[in-house]
Amino acid sequence: MIRNNFNGDFSIVENLTDLKPGAFININWNKINLMLPYSLRKDYVSFTDKKWDWRYQLNEDGSPNINNPSLYELLPSGEIKTHFCEKEDNRSNL
Repeated sequence: MIRNNFNGDFSIVENLTDLKPGAFININWNKINLMLPYSLRKDYVSFTDKKWDWRYQLNEDGSPNINNPSLYELLPSGEIKTHFCEKEDNRSNL
């Protein structure tokens, strides 16, 4: 679930184009709970805390590919481990 944060008042983001600075994403994956802040990037939509990085790659038309996000994990060795994901819930636009 992605939320915008307006001075502690959170609203659910229905469309990635509506992201605002201060937005964050909650991820519950493989018994890990992450709350990652939105990070402005040029070539993809990213939420990162410098250890975990959740990304939506951009399609050729510039829209985010919401069906196949990636989760990157920065390991203590400096290696980056990629976890490929697929969208499960078809009820949401995200």
